[in-house]
Amino acid sequence: RQIKYILINDTVSKTPSGAPVRYDASNLGHHYVINSQGMLLHPIDDSQPGAFMPKPTCGEEDLNRCSIGVKYNGTLKHETCDLKLRAQLIALLLNLRDRYPSAKILGKHEYDRYHIHVSDEMNHLRRELSDYP
Repeated sequence: RQIKYILINDTVSKTPSGAPVRYDASNLGHHYVINSQGMLLHPIDDSQPGAFMPKPTCGEEDLNRCSIGVKYNGTLKHETCDLKLRAQLIALLLNLRDRYPSAKILGKHEYDRYHIHVSDEMNHLRRELSDYP
């Protein structure tokens, strides 16, 4: 499988009481999950397509087939992020970047059905990643 994108879904899921959702690895469509406690889950093998987007296209590409999906239960906004979660995300992205050096790292708000948009939060994260060898 050729990996073109590493897609980060940074939506913070909440229970009806307002507490962060405690994910378990059995019912997720993402390859990796960083939950609100900072645990890294790996429910789907990277060699298999995920099912993490209901409309998984960018142009004609099926993003579920050419992407690694990361569910990040935190915010990408640097000034309000949980540092433990952010450290876990950066460690994961460094590992994925080593394994898939040509893959573009994108946040969920950066792509739509037709093209890719640049986001300030993701640019900040990409600059942080570029500081690492």
